[in-house]
Amino acid sequence: MSLKIKFRVLLTQCGEPIENGELIIEGGEIVTVSPVGGEAEETLDLSDHLLMPGFVNAHSHLGLSALGKKLSPAKTFASWIGDLIPLNVALSDEERMRGIRMGADEMKASGVTALADYVADPVLLDSISDLGFRSVLFLETIGFQEERAEAIAEEVEVVLKAHASNCNLGIAPHAPYSVSAKLWQRLDQLAKKYGCLLSTHLAETDEEVLFIERGSGPLIDLLKDRQAFEMSWRVPGTTPTRYLKSLDVLNETVAVHCNFIGDDIDAVQAAVFCPKSTHWFGRTHILPVRKMLDAGIRVALGTDSLASNDSLNFLEEIRMADKLLPDVSRKEILAMATRFGGEILNLPCGKIESGQKADIIGFRIASQGEDWYDMPFDPQRKKVDFYMADGKVRT
Repeated sequence: MSLKIKFRVLLTQCGEPIENGELIIEGGEIVTVSPVGGEAEETLDLSDHLLMPGFVNAHSHLGLSALGKKLSPAKTFASWIGDLIPLNVALSDEERMRGIRMGADEMKASGVTALADYVADPVLLDSISDLGFRSVLFLETIGFQEERAEAIAEEVEVVLKAHASNCNLGIAPHAPYSVSAKLWQRLDQLAKKYGCLLSTHLAETDEEVLFIERGSGPLIDLLKDRQAFEMSWRVPGTTPTRYLKSLDVLNETVAVHCNFIGDDIDAVQAAVFCPKSTHWFGRTHILPVRKMLDAGIRVALGTDSLASNDSLNFLEEIRMADKLLPDVSRKEILAMATRFGGEILNLPCGKIESGQKADIIGFRIASQGEDWYDMPFDPQRKKVDFYMADGKVRT
């Protein structure tokens, strides 16, 4: 059945705003966008709404949602990880699933229609896949000891084979300080073999830089305390980004955080900025968004997790991005929140044009006088007024 949606204004994210037009949707896809009338079997009148693509949350950890308000920023990043691990292990299955569902509901209410989630436990894959998002689920993988690399890679391949038909999977080597060179290269091989995206936390903290450049700092102690350190490991003696580039594993990798990427931005093809998590940690050294955008590198937005954020509300994320990035326009921030996320995740969403999936959100217009790109940034807005995923209107 075809559906016509009348709108007051449309932010397509692939052209200028269109006013007083119509969308034709059929089979979950956008057929036409037009300022003139078209034929459809059913009409939905949203002529008092601003419509735009649904938000793409390009980095999250829904599995940690039950840890909301249980953690605070620690003196070191390594000690925050040390605090997180036992709390996460202690969660019951019921607590974890309740947190996942609540986190997903909060994302949807604030306009998220697509998701990239790091999944540490493959048991959760089907549950997260069934939440109703257009998603890429990255198998979060850890293993710093070389002798375990092959066995871990084999486990990842088993999961890829078992879930390939019902989940859109990616692979996420956790970080340069938690994955051995051998495992990195094996995971890169698997990604190529199965056509998967790669993603990793990269250059997130100065502790990571200290670890890779000098082989010292709190992360060394963390690995040793957890009996996960490789005693024969040789210090790369370079930046985390250049280290991964030397392994030839960065070409198709979505790099998350990149707060300390410095002059290495040309080594990455896509990045994700997590505004509220950055603020939660009190970080002043942040991903160089303006510099990356000017270099033609796509930067998307993510929420990270409730272990390092006080909510998963994406409207709050774009407002925090607006606060932290004074040299980036609101138009650009909305592109980061939609189009760039869809593009770097290879998802058919994030912009509104013929052939794209009908993942659309809307805001009821209260005043005609404001700039259309300002509307989603209204601090009074806690949720969207219209939500469509895959051509289906949801409440």
